Amino acid sequence: MYRINIELFYLINNLAVNKYINLFFSFCAQYLIFIFLILVILIWFYKKPISEKLDNKRIFMLSVLSSIVSWLVIDKILGFIYYEPRPFVRFHNIHLLFHYIANNSFPSDHSAVTMALASIIFIYNKKIGAFLIFLSVLIGFSRVFSGVHYPDDIIVGFLSGILSAYIIYMLRDKLEKVLSLGLKIANKLHIG
Repeated sequence: MYRINIELFYLINNLAVNKYINLFFSFCAQYLIFIFLILVILIWFYKKPISEKLDNKRIFMLSVLSSIVSWLVIDKILGFIYYEPRPFVRFHNIHLLFHYIANNSFPSDHSAVTMALASIIFIYNKKIGAFLIFLSVLIGFSRVFSGVHYPDDIIVGFLSGILSAYIIYMLRDKLEKVLSLGLKIANKLHIG
């Protein structure tokens, strides 16, 4: 499995040979997550309901809870159990498209958080959710292309995001008090 992961990494990373393509994927790897997060935040403020099942603010809060579970619980536990040096630390014959810190590569926090957010939204609105899943996959692919992650970091990040979305979705009724409290606080602060 390790060999397949490395070979797949090189197959993707060796595509980084054109400065314009490199610039595009470097942008996606570093900055697309911010556009992604803005799109998710807009759900909170969007007046028209995106789902008949649940209001926008509750969908937003469930997606945030899902990303917290994925990032701060599942990913941190996995990262504690298994340490993987980033590709540019282990190998020197790669295309590193931007400077990045040499911390644990496994699993990808970008992939986990974006997939957790997108998965909850997908449950309530297939069109918006599918678009966000596409962006999540683009971010993940771009991080391998750019030389800062291995494919298995991305895949496990995606699985972490999907698992956390499933957990939060299954607990949604039990979380109603938390969601109501969040709405009360937001109303008091005049947010949305």
